[in-house]
Amino acid sequence: MEQKPAPLVEEEVIDLRRYLKIFQKWSRVIICGTILCILTAGVLSWFVLPPVYEASALLLVTQPAEKERVVTQQEGVEEVVRPLTRLPEMTMNTYVGQLKAHALLERVIKKLKLDPVLYTPASLAGMIKAAAIKESNLIEVKVQNTDPVLAAAITNTLCGEFLQLISEKNQEQMTRSVEFLGKQRDECDAKLTRALAELNRIETQPPNLAVLEQEFKQKSELLAAYQAELSASRVEADQLTAAEKSLSRQLAATPRTVTTQTYTAGEYAGSEQVNPVYVDLAQRLNEKKTALAEKEARIAALTSLTAGLSGDLQRLQVQLSAKRNRLERLQAEVKRLQETSTKLAEKHTETQIARSLDLGATTVVVVSPAETPEAPVKPKKLLNIAVAFVMGLMAFTTLALLLEHLDYTVKTPDDVAQHLGLTVMGIIPLADRRVRSQAPYTEP
Repeated sequence: MEQKPAPLVEEEVIDLRRYLKIFQKWSRVIICGTILCILTAGVLSWFVLPPVYEASALLLVTQPAEKERVVTQQEGVEEVVRPLTRLPEMTMNTYVGQLKAHALLERVIKKLKLDPVLYTPASLAGMIKAAAIKESNLIEVKVQNTDPVLAAAITNTLCGEFLQLISEKNQEQMTRSVEFLGKQRDECDAKLTRALAELNRIETQPPNLAVLEQEFKQKSELLAAYQAELSASRVEADQLTAAEKSLSRQLAATPRTVTTQTYTAGEYAGSEQVNPVYVDLAQRLNEKKTALAEKEARIAALTSLTAGLSGDLQRLQVQLSAKRNRLERLQAEVKRLQETSTKLAEKHTETQIARSLDLGATTVVVVSPAETPEAPVKPKKLLNIAVAFVMGLMAFTTLALLLEHLDYTVKTPDDVAQHLGLTVMGIIPLADRRVRSQAPYTEP
């Protein structure tokens, strides 16, 4: 089978001449509609819309907010109390946000005695524009109203009441801080009084620390002396024991008697006598034994004394450690409470001074008060006419294109060629009644 060629896709060609003809055809509608929009905007701008005046004032924030910091547990009472005593600090956005606060706007309405039906906090907030000027501490406040005098009055009253509101809120906070610091100082002083009484009782309660330390020193010195004597006695006892053993060996090796021979009458006669060496050794051995027994008795006494003194020193050491630790804890507690009480008293005084300041005037200053505007800012007549011209031209041009697109009637030869796709061979002119009456009659 032969493959049929794919049908050609007709491309839609945009004919600018066709659109120009459309615009020419509907030119009256477009021009009249545009002129109607311009006239409407002119009438509204000049005769219907009331003129709106704008008054502006400039505020200077003299105390910009510092960066927030975190208070850790290692920091002292100074860092804990500081947020309670320093002047309240706000960012520029916080100041701008407060300028439209409901309470502030109510104060402005009450101060100017405005009609509460016409002027509510919500409607008044719609008239106010407040913004922080970039890279500065300035805040621009603008108020729009149909009455130029009232616009300036609202602006100046708003700035004045804003400063007063800041002062009142800050004084309320400072008052709470003063009360809190006073309460904390009283509690701290009460704890300090109890700690001082307990410290005095511990220091004066017998036996006090000085007596225990003196007794411990004396017994330590006595124990050292006894231990030195005990060591010397043991050395002497060892020496006596060695001497005793040596004498015992010598005595065992020495005979008790000795035999002596005498020559009498031509004869030798033998006789036994006590050996003086033996006697001397026995006497010296007895002396060593006696001295050793005395030395052992002294050693036993010294051992008992040192053991007793060691036990006494251990008990004294326990008492001293317990009492010293308790005293050190109490002294540290007293010192801490004294420092805290002093710091609280200083901060209490500083907060009282801060409370007496007019913080609204010290944190925000009116640099440029509002003046009565002379020329209105609304409506912008020329701008409204220009916008009406552009919008009317666009709207009626679109309307012309839409009406032309919805018109499917055949009126011209071009319409026949466009809608039916046929070639026009000729045109029969349209004859009205006057032409037909003047034409000669012919027989059919």
